[in-house]
This record gives sequence, C-alpha cells and structure tokens, in this order.
Amino acid sequence: MNARSMAACLLLLGTGHAVADPLPLRHGAYVGVGIDCGNPPNAALRTYDGRGLGSAKAADCRDYGGPRPERAIERATIRVDGPDRYTRLTGNGGDRFRSCPGLTP
Repeated sequence: MNARSMAACLLLLGTGHAVADPLPLRHGAYVGVGIDCGNPPNAALRTYDGRGLGSAKAADCRDYGGPRPERAIERATIRVDGPDRYTRLTGNGGDRFRSCPGLTP
C-alpha cells in the first residue's frame, strides 16, 4: 500500500464517527404538493432534521392515559421520490410533500 492509499484510508477511518442521514432528503421544511410555500397552514407543514419527519401537531405528543404522561411515537412508511420530495404511504396514503427552501418551520 503506497502512502497516498494509506492517507486515504486513514481519512476515511477518521470520519467514521459521522452518522449518515437515515433518509436521502434535504433538511428543512416540506409542504403538501399544491400548497403555497409562502404561508402554509401548520397542518400542511412537515420538517426533516436528519433524524426524522415531524409536524407542528406532532412536536410534543404525549399520551395522558395514566398518572405519568409518556411520549408517543408514530411510525410511518414513506417513499422518497427525490432529494426534495416524498410520498407518505401510511394511513390514507398518497400524500405527497415537496421541499420549500427558505421556509423556516
């Protein structure tokens, strides 16, 4: 192994602590297809932060069925249609979302 190959291997090993995003989507705000990015309603707004998809109504869901509230997690199935769009397949399915660059959730 020559010095250049060794340096490349060490560089790759040095970046091993970085975790790749679980989804190949751009970070930021997403709205339903057909909804204006200028002033979308909260119900139509989703965010992707590299860890998961969220919405205004799901920012802090808790189940109050007992003496201690517990966080609720909803699992959803989506299809990534490109780096800036996806389709939600869970539930009624077919809900399509697109990125809104510059929109701050």
